[in-house]
Amino acid sequence: MSENHNRPESASHSLSRRGLIGGGIAAVLAASFASTVSGASPAFAASTYIFPTSSRTVSDDFAAHVRRGSVNPGTDYVCARNTPVVASRAGTVTLADNDNGGSGGRMVIINHGGGVTTEYLHFQQVQVAANSSVAQGQQIGLSGGSGYGSDSYYGPHVHIALKLNGTNVDFENYVGTDGPAQPSGAAALRQVVTSNGVAWQSLDTQIILDPSHISAVDMGLVWPQLMIAQAGALYQVYGDTAGWHVGNTGVPIAPSSMSAVNMGGQWPQVMSIENGYLYQTYGNSAGWQKASTSLNLIGQISAVNMGGQWPTVMLAQGGVLYRVFGDAAGWHVQSTGIAAAGQISAVNMGGSLPQVMMIENGYLYQIWADAAGWHKASTGLNLIGGISAVNAGGAWPTVMLDQGGVVYRVFGDTGGWHVASTGVTGTGRFSAVQMGSGYPQVLKIG
Repeated sequence: MSENHNRPESASHSLSRRGLIGGGIAAVLAASFASTVSGASPAFAASTYIFPTSSRTVSDDFAAHVRRGSVNPGTDYVCARNTPVVASRAGTVTLADNDNGGSGGRMVIINHGGGVTTEYLHFQQVQVAANSSVAQGQQIGLSGGSGYGSDSYYGPHVHIALKLNGTNVDFENYVGTDGPAQPSGAAALRQVVTSNGVAWQSLDTQIILDPSHISAVDMGLVWPQLMIAQAGALYQVYGDTAGWHVGNTGVPIAPSSMSAVNMGGQWPQVMSIENGYLYQTYGNSAGWQKASTSLNLIGQISAVNMGGQWPTVMLAQGGVLYRVFGDAAGWHVQSTGIAAAGQISAVNMGGSLPQVMMIENGYLYQIWADAAGWHKASTGLNLIGGISAVNAGGAWPTVMLDQGGVVYRVFGDTGGWHVASTGVTGTGRFSAVQMGSGYPQVLKIG
Protein backbone atom coordinates (compact mmCIF):
# COMPACT_ATOMS: atom_id res chain seq x y z
CA MET A 1 0.00 0.00 0.00
CA SER A 2 1.75 3.16 -1.14
CA GLU A 3 1.42 6.36 0.84
CA ASN A 4 1.43 9.87 -0.55
CA HIS A 5 1.93 11.97 2.55
CA ASN A 6 2.67 15.30 0.92
CA ARG A 7 0.15 18.14 1.29
CA PRO A 8 0.51 21.86 0.58
CA GLU A 9 1.39 23.88 3.64
CA SER A 10 -1.51 26.20 2.86
CA ALA A 11 -4.04 23.40 3.33
CA SER A 12 -7.44 24.73 4.33
CA HIS A 13 -7.72 22.09 7.04
CA SER A 14 -5.11 23.67 9.30
CA LEU A 15 -6.44 23.60 12.83
CA SER A 16 -7.10 26.89 14.55
CA ARG A 17 -7.24 27.25 18.32
CA ARG A 18 -10.70 28.78 18.01
CA GLY A 19 -11.96 25.86 15.94
CA LEU A 20 -10.64 23.28 18.37
CA ILE A 21 -11.77 24.77 21.64
CA GLY A 22 -14.83 26.76 20.68
CA GLY A 23 -16.33 29.45 22.87
CA GLY A 24 -16.82 29.64 26.62
CA ILE A 25 -13.63 29.21 28.55
CA ALA A 26 -11.57 29.39 25.37
CA ALA A 27 -12.65 32.95 24.71
CA VAL A 28 -11.47 33.93 28.17
CA LEU A 29 -8.23 31.99 28.09
CA ALA A 30 -7.21 32.78 24.53
CA ALA A 31 -6.16 36.28 25.55
CA SER A 32 -3.80 34.88 28.17
CA PHE A 33 -1.75 32.78 25.76
CA ALA A 34 -2.87 33.60 22.27
CA SER A 35 0.21 32.04 20.66
CA THR A 36 -0.34 28.61 22.22
CA VAL A 37 -2.86 25.91 21.46
CA SER A 38 -4.84 23.24 23.22
CA GLY A 39 -3.28 19.95 24.13
CA ALA A 40 0.30 21.16 23.87
CA SER A 41 2.60 20.04 26.67
CA PRO A 42 5.47 22.18 27.94
CA ALA A 43 9.10 21.78 26.96
CA PHE A 44 11.35 19.00 28.21
CA ALA A 45 15.13 18.89 28.44
CA ALA A 46 16.33 16.60 25.70
CA SER A 47 19.08 15.55 23.32
CA THR A 48 19.15 16.65 19.68
CA TYR A 49 16.17 14.42 18.85
CA ILE A 50 13.79 12.39 20.98
CA PHE A 51 11.31 9.70 20.01
CA PRO A 52 7.80 10.91 19.18
CA THR A 53 6.04 8.38 21.44
CA SER A 54 6.75 6.13 24.39
CA SER A 55 6.79 3.16 21.99
CA ARG A 56 10.04 1.80 20.53
CA THR A 57 8.30 -0.96 18.55
CA VAL A 58 8.95 -0.42 14.84
CA SER A 59 6.46 -1.99 12.46
CA ASP A 60 7.93 -0.50 9.29
CA ASP A 61 11.45 0.94 9.29
CA PHE A 62 13.02 3.47 6.96
CA ALA A 63 14.62 0.84 4.73
CA ALA A 64 11.28 -0.92 4.25
CA HIS A 65 9.65 2.37 3.21
CA VAL A 66 12.45 2.94 0.67
CA ARG A 67 12.22 -0.63 -0.71
CA ARG A 68 8.54 -0.32 -1.50
CA GLY A 69 8.99 3.11 -3.07
CA SER A 70 7.27 5.28 -0.46
CA VAL A 71 7.18 8.92 -1.52
CA ASN A 72 7.74 9.95 2.10
CA PRO A 73 9.89 7.26 3.73
CA GLY A 74 10.10 7.32 7.51
CA THR A 75 9.72 5.12 10.58
CA ASP A 76 6.46 3.65 11.88
CA TYR A 77 6.16 3.19 15.66
CA VAL A 78 3.30 0.95 16.76
CA CYS A 79 1.38 2.34 19.74
CA ALA A 80 -2.15 2.25 21.11
CA ARG A 81 -4.68 4.70 19.73
CA ASN A 82 -4.66 8.06 21.57
CA THR A 83 -1.06 7.68 22.74
CA PRO A 84 0.47 11.17 23.21
CA VAL A 85 2.81 12.18 20.39
CA VAL A 86 5.50 14.80 21.07
CA ALA A 87 7.73 16.99 18.92
CA SER A 88 11.10 15.37 18.36
CA ARG A 89 12.77 18.80 18.28
CA ALA A 90 11.74 22.39 18.88
CA GLY A 91 10.47 24.31 15.89
CA THR A 92 7.59 26.01 14.12
CA VAL A 93 4.49 24.16 12.95
CA THR A 94 4.14 24.70 9.21
CA LEU A 95 1.22 22.31 8.73
CA ALA A 96 -1.41 21.16 11.22
CA ASP A 97 -4.03 19.22 9.29
CA ASN A 98 -6.85 17.62 11.27
CA ASP A 99 -8.51 16.15 8.16
CA ASN A 100 -8.21 12.38 7.78
CA GLY A 101 -8.23 12.51 3.97
CA GLY A 102 -5.20 11.54 1.94
CA SER A 103 -2.75 8.75 2.62
CA GLY A 104 -1.14 10.58 5.56
CA GLY A 105 -4.40 11.25 7.37
CA ARG A 106 -4.27 13.82 10.14
CA MET A 107 -0.74 15.18 10.18
CA VAL A 108 1.72 17.75 11.51
CA ILE A 109 4.86 19.18 9.91
CA ILE A 110 7.45 21.01 12.03
CA ASN A 111 10.26 23.18 10.64
CA HIS A 112 13.30 23.04 12.95
CA GLY A 113 15.42 25.51 11.01
CA GLY A 114 18.59 24.89 9.07
CA GLY A 115 16.73 22.89 6.42
CA VAL A 116 15.48 20.31 8.94
CA THR A 117 11.82 19.25 9.19
CA THR A 118 9.91 16.39 10.79
CA GLU A 119 6.53 15.10 9.65
CA TYR A 120 4.13 13.16 11.87
CA LEU A 121 1.27 11.22 10.24
CA HIS A 122 -1.94 9.29 10.96
CA PHE A 123 -3.03 11.15 14.11
CA GLN A 124 -6.32 10.46 15.82
CA GLN A 125 -6.28 14.11 16.83
CA VAL A 126 -3.95 16.98 16.00
CA GLN A 127 -3.42 19.30 18.98
CA VAL A 128 -1.32 22.13 17.57
CA ALA A 129 -2.01 24.96 15.14
CA ALA A 130 -0.14 26.11 12.06
CA ASN A 131 2.44 28.86 12.69
CA SER A 132 2.67 28.05 16.42
CA SER A 133 6.01 27.43 18.10
CA VAL A 134 6.54 24.08 19.79
CA ALA A 135 9.20 22.96 22.21
CA GLN A 136 11.04 19.67 22.11
CA GLY A 137 8.90 17.12 23.93
CA GLN A 138 5.77 19.23 23.57
CA GLN A 139 2.65 17.18 22.94
CA ILE A 140 1.38 17.77 19.39
CA GLY A 141 -1.38 15.19 19.08
CA LEU A 142 -2.76 11.73 19.81
CA SER A 143 -1.79 8.72 17.74
CA GLY A 144 -4.18 6.88 15.47
CA GLY A 145 -4.49 5.19 12.10
CA SER A 146 -6.11 7.92 9.99
CA GLY A 147 -5.92 8.07 6.23
CA TYR A 148 -8.00 8.05 3.05
CA GLY A 149 -11.04 9.52 4.82
CA SER A 150 -11.06 7.01 7.70
CA ASP A 151 -9.72 7.17 11.25
CA SER A 152 -9.02 3.43 11.09
CA TYR A 153 -7.56 2.96 7.62
CA TYR A 154 -4.29 1.84 9.19
CA GLY A 155 -3.57 0.14 12.50
CA PRO A 156 -2.67 2.66 15.27
CA HIS A 157 0.87 3.94 14.88
CA VAL A 158 2.95 7.07 14.33
CA HIS A 159 4.83 7.64 11.11
CA ILE A 160 7.68 10.11 11.51
CA ALA A 161 9.68 11.34 8.54
CA LEU A 162 12.89 13.33 9.04
CA LYS A 163 14.01 15.55 6.17
CA LEU A 164 17.37 17.29 5.77
CA ASN A 165 17.21 19.96 3.05
CA GLY A 166 14.21 18.18 1.56
CA THR A 167 15.78 14.71 1.55
CA ASN A 168 14.26 11.95 3.70
CA VAL A 169 16.78 10.31 6.04
CA ASP A 170 16.55 7.50 8.58
CA PHE A 171 15.14 9.03 11.77
CA GLU A 172 16.40 6.20 14.00
CA ASN A 173 19.97 6.81 12.88
CA TYR A 174 19.69 10.39 14.12
CA VAL A 175 17.97 9.60 17.40
CA GLY A 176 20.20 6.64 18.21
CA THR A 177 19.17 3.50 20.03
CA ASP A 178 19.71 5.17 23.41
CA GLY A 179 17.59 8.22 22.65
CA PRO A 180 14.81 8.94 25.16
CA ALA A 181 11.24 7.93 24.29
CA GLN A 182 10.02 10.39 26.90
CA PRO A 183 11.93 12.63 29.30
CA SER A 184 12.78 10.70 32.46
CA GLY A 185 10.47 12.65 34.75
CA ALA A 186 7.58 13.00 32.35
CA ALA A 187 4.24 11.45 33.22
CA ALA A 188 0.56 11.94 32.55
CA LEU A 189 -1.38 14.58 34.44
CA ARG A 190 -4.18 12.85 36.31
CA GLN A 191 -7.30 14.28 37.95
CA VAL A 192 -8.33 12.48 41.16
CA VAL A 193 -12.03 12.89 42.04
CA THR A 194 -14.74 11.36 44.21
CA SER A 195 -18.46 11.79 44.71
CA ASN A 196 -18.71 10.15 48.14
CA GLY A 197 -15.25 10.29 49.71
CA VAL A 198 -14.91 6.51 49.47
CA ALA A 199 -14.62 5.59 45.79
CA TRP A 200 -11.89 7.73 44.20
CA GLN A 201 -11.13 7.82 40.48
CA SER A 202 -7.85 8.73 38.84
CA LEU A 203 -8.67 10.19 35.41
CA ASP A 204 -6.07 10.55 32.66
CA THR A 205 -6.08 14.06 31.14
CA GLN A 206 -3.91 12.78 28.22
CA ILE A 207 -1.43 15.57 28.89
CA ILE A 208 2.20 14.66 29.62
CA LEU A 209 4.09 17.00 31.95
CA ASP A 210 7.35 17.15 33.86
CA PRO A 211 7.02 20.21 36.12
CA SER A 212 9.23 21.21 39.03
CA HIS A 213 6.28 22.95 40.79
CA ILE A 214 2.52 22.72 40.43
CA SER A 215 -0.33 24.60 42.10
CA ALA A 216 -4.05 24.08 41.41
CA VAL A 217 -6.75 26.75 41.73
CA ASP A 218 -10.51 26.98 41.36
CA MET A 219 -11.31 29.78 38.92
CA GLY A 220 -15.06 29.27 39.20
CA LEU A 221 -15.46 26.99 36.19
CA VAL A 222 -16.18 23.28 35.88
CA TRP A 223 -12.54 22.16 35.83
CA PRO A 224 -9.62 23.14 38.05
CA GLN A 225 -6.81 25.15 36.60
CA LEU A 226 -3.19 24.30 37.23
CA MET A 227 -0.18 26.58 37.11
CA ILE A 228 3.10 24.78 36.55
CA ALA A 229 6.76 25.70 36.36
CA GLN A 230 8.56 23.60 33.80
CA ALA A 231 11.78 24.00 31.81
CA GLY A 232 12.14 27.61 32.96
CA ALA A 233 8.67 28.77 31.91
CA LEU A 234 5.26 29.24 33.56
CA TYR A 235 2.38 27.30 31.97
CA GLN A 236 -1.37 27.33 32.52
CA VAL A 237 -3.22 24.01 32.31
CA TYR A 238 -7.01 23.92 32.08
CA GLY A 239 -9.89 21.68 31.04
CA ASP A 240 -13.01 22.20 28.98
CA THR A 241 -15.48 20.05 27.04
CA ALA A 242 -12.81 19.43 24.37
CA GLY A 243 -10.33 18.02 26.90
CA TRP A 244 -7.30 19.32 28.74
CA HIS A 245 -5.02 22.01 27.37
CA VAL A 246 -1.70 23.67 28.12
CA GLY A 247 -0.67 27.23 27.32
CA ASN A 248 2.64 29.00 27.76
CA THR A 249 2.18 32.29 29.62
CA GLY A 250 5.45 33.54 28.17
CA VAL A 251 6.71 34.28 31.69
CA PRO A 252 10.14 32.87 32.60
CA ILE A 253 10.16 31.25 36.01
CA ALA A 254 12.65 29.21 38.04
CA PRO A 255 11.12 29.10 41.51
CA SER A 256 12.42 27.57 44.68
CA SER A 257 8.80 27.78 45.87
CA MET A 258 5.57 28.69 44.08
CA SER A 259 1.86 28.99 44.87
CA ALA A 260 -1.14 29.96 42.70
CA VAL A 261 -4.24 31.74 43.96
CA ASN A 262 -7.59 33.02 42.61
CA MET A 263 -7.86 36.73 43.36
CA GLY A 264 -11.21 37.12 41.64
CA GLY A 265 -10.22 37.85 38.07
CA GLN A 266 -10.25 35.65 34.99
CA TRP A 267 -6.69 34.43 35.47
CA PRO A 268 -4.88 32.88 38.44
CA GLN A 269 -2.13 34.80 40.15
CA VAL A 270 1.15 33.13 41.01
CA MET A 271 3.47 34.02 43.87
CA SER A 272 7.00 32.68 43.54
CA ILE A 273 10.34 32.91 45.28
CA GLU A 274 13.18 33.17 42.79
CA ASN A 275 16.81 34.04 43.45
CA GLY A 276 15.94 35.24 46.93
CA TYR A 277 13.05 37.55 45.96
CA LEU A 278 9.27 37.23 46.04
CA TYR A 279 7.52 37.79 42.69
CA GLN A 280 3.87 38.25 41.70
CA THR A 281 2.70 37.03 38.28
CA TYR A 282 -0.75 37.85 36.98
CA GLY A 283 -2.71 37.81 33.74
CA ASN A 284 -5.02 40.32 32.09
CA SER A 285 -6.32 41.12 28.63
CA ALA A 286 -2.88 42.42 27.65
CA GLY A 287 -1.19 39.14 28.56
CA TRP A 288 0.85 37.91 31.51
CA GLN A 289 3.00 40.16 33.65
CA LYS A 290 5.54 39.50 36.38
CA ALA A 291 6.65 41.98 39.01
CA SER A 292 8.97 41.83 41.97
CA THR A 293 7.53 42.65 45.38
CA SER A 294 11.06 43.84 46.28
CA LEU A 295 10.97 41.54 49.30
CA ASN A 296 14.21 39.62 49.80
CA LEU A 297 12.88 36.25 50.97
CA ILE A 298 13.78 32.60 51.00
CA GLY A 299 11.91 29.56 52.23
CA GLN A 300 8.58 27.96 51.39
CA ILE A 301 5.39 29.86 50.51
CA SER A 302 1.67 29.15 50.29
CA ALA A 303 -0.67 31.86 48.97
CA VAL A 304 -4.37 32.43 49.79
CA ASN A 305 -7.04 35.00 48.98
CA MET A 306 -8.08 36.69 52.21
CA GLY A 307 -9.97 39.46 50.41
CA GLY A 308 -8.65 42.69 48.98
CA GLN A 309 -6.49 43.23 45.93
CA TRP A 310 -3.38 41.33 46.97
CA PRO A 311 -2.77 37.70 47.87
CA THR A 312 -1.73 36.82 51.39
CA VAL A 313 1.36 34.63 51.49
CA MET A 314 2.34 32.42 54.40
CA LEU A 315 6.09 31.91 54.51
CA ALA A 316 8.20 29.41 56.44
CA GLN A 317 11.65 30.95 56.63
CA GLY A 318 14.51 30.34 59.04
CA GLY A 319 12.36 28.19 61.32
CA VAL A 320 9.64 30.85 61.75
CA LEU A 321 6.23 31.29 60.11
CA TYR A 322 5.58 34.72 58.56
CA ARG A 323 2.59 36.44 56.98
CA VAL A 324 3.35 38.41 53.82
CA PHE A 325 0.72 40.81 52.51
CA GLY A 326 0.31 43.75 50.16
CA ASP A 327 -1.54 47.03 50.36
CA ALA A 328 -1.44 50.48 48.76
CA ALA A 329 1.81 51.21 50.59
CA GLY A 330 3.56 48.12 49.25
CA TRP A 331 4.40 44.64 50.48
CA HIS A 332 4.98 43.77 54.14
CA VAL A 333 6.33 40.88 56.19
CA GLN A 334 5.00 40.12 59.67
CA SER A 335 6.18 37.35 61.97
CA THR A 336 3.50 35.13 63.51
CA GLY A 337 5.93 34.15 66.27
CA ILE A 338 5.20 30.49 65.48
CA ALA A 339 8.08 28.08 65.06
CA ALA A 340 7.85 26.43 61.65
CA ALA A 341 10.45 24.00 60.43
CA GLY A 342 8.36 21.89 58.10
CA GLN A 343 6.24 21.82 54.98
CA ILE A 344 3.28 24.24 54.99
CA SER A 345 -0.01 24.68 53.16
CA ALA A 346 -2.21 27.72 53.86
CA VAL A 347 -6.01 27.83 53.57
CA ASN A 348 -8.75 30.41 54.10
CA MET A 349 -11.25 28.96 56.57
CA GLY A 350 -13.38 32.10 56.71
CA GLY A 351 -11.55 34.19 59.28
CA SER A 352 -9.57 37.36 58.80
CA LEU A 353 -6.27 35.45 58.70
CA PRO A 354 -5.28 32.18 57.03
CA GLN A 355 -4.90 28.85 58.72
CA VAL A 356 -1.80 26.80 58.02
CA MET A 357 -1.38 23.03 58.04
CA MET A 358 2.19 21.88 58.53
CA ILE A 359 4.08 18.60 58.69
CA GLU A 360 6.94 18.97 61.13
CA ASN A 361 9.11 16.23 62.64
CA GLY A 362 6.71 13.56 61.44
CA TYR A 363 3.51 15.11 62.81
CA LEU A 364 0.71 17.18 61.28
CA TYR A 365 0.09 20.55 62.95
CA GLN A 366 -2.68 23.14 62.63
CA ILE A 367 -1.81 26.85 62.95
CA TRP A 368 -4.47 29.54 63.28
CA ALA A 369 -5.00 33.07 64.58
CA ASP A 370 -7.60 34.74 66.77
CA ALA A 371 -7.85 37.88 68.90
CA ALA A 372 -5.23 36.47 71.26
CA GLY A 373 -2.68 35.90 68.51
CA TRP A 374 -1.33 32.94 66.60
CA HIS A 375 -1.59 29.36 67.87
CA LYS A 376 -0.12 26.00 66.93
CA ALA A 377 -1.50 22.61 67.89
CA SER A 378 -0.64 19.06 66.92
CA THR A 379 -3.39 17.01 65.30
CA GLY A 380 -1.84 13.94 66.92
CA LEU A 381 -1.36 12.36 63.50
CA ASN A 382 2.07 10.88 62.82
CA LEU A 383 2.47 11.66 59.12
CA ILE A 384 5.13 12.29 56.51
CA GLY A 385 4.91 13.25 52.85
CA GLY A 386 3.54 16.12 50.81
CA ILE A 387 0.40 18.02 51.81
CA SER A 388 -2.11 20.37 50.18
CA ALA A 389 -4.87 21.93 52.28
CA VAL A 390 -8.33 23.11 51.15
CA ASN A 391 -11.53 24.41 52.68
CA ALA A 392 -14.07 21.65 52.05
CA GLY A 393 -16.66 23.15 54.38
CA GLY A 394 -17.02 22.73 58.11
CA ALA A 395 -14.79 23.97 60.90
CA TRP A 396 -11.55 22.22 59.93
CA PRO A 397 -9.34 22.27 56.85
CA THR A 398 -9.13 19.14 54.71
CA VAL A 399 -5.62 18.02 53.85
CA MET A 400 -4.68 15.83 50.90
CA LEU A 401 -1.52 13.89 51.69
CA ASP A 402 0.89 11.94 49.49
CA GLN A 403 2.56 9.42 51.77
CA GLY A 404 4.36 6.28 50.73
CA GLY A 405 3.17 6.70 47.15
CA VAL A 406 -0.53 6.79 48.07
CA VAL A 407 -2.87 9.79 48.25
CA TYR A 408 -4.78 10.17 51.54
CA ARG A 409 -7.53 12.50 52.75
CA VAL A 410 -6.98 13.95 56.23
CA PHE A 411 -9.91 15.66 57.92
CA GLY A 412 -11.04 16.83 61.33
CA ASP A 413 -14.33 16.72 63.19
CA THR A 414 -15.54 16.81 66.79
CA GLY A 415 -14.11 13.33 67.25
CA GLY A 416 -10.60 14.42 66.28
CA TRP A 417 -8.47 14.09 63.18
CA HIS A 418 -8.76 11.18 60.76
CA VAL A 419 -6.87 9.69 57.82
CA ALA A 420 -8.60 7.90 54.93
CA SER A 421 -6.83 6.37 51.93
CA THR A 422 -8.12 7.24 48.47
CA GLY A 423 -6.51 4.09 47.10
CA VAL A 424 -4.88 6.23 44.40
CA THR A 425 -1.13 6.09 43.98
CA GLY A 426 0.83 9.33 44.02
CA THR A 427 4.18 10.59 42.79
CA GLY A 428 4.98 13.53 45.06
CA ARG A 429 3.97 16.20 42.52
CA PHE A 430 0.36 17.08 43.23
CA SER A 431 -1.93 19.88 44.33
CA ALA A 432 -5.41 19.78 45.84
CA VAL A 433 -8.27 22.14 45.01
CA GLN A 434 -11.83 22.52 46.25
CA MET A 435 -14.26 22.72 43.34
CA GLY A 436 -17.50 23.34 45.27
CA SER A 437 -18.47 19.78 46.19
CA GLY A 438 -17.95 18.16 49.56
CA TYR A 439 -14.60 16.65 48.61
CA PRO A 440 -11.37 18.03 47.16
CA GLN A 441 -9.98 17.22 43.77
CA VAL A 442 -6.32 16.43 43.24
CA LEU A 443 -4.22 17.13 40.18
CA LYS A 444 -1.10 14.97 40.17
CA ILE A 445 1.67 13.85 37.86
CA GLY A 446 1.67 10.11 37.19
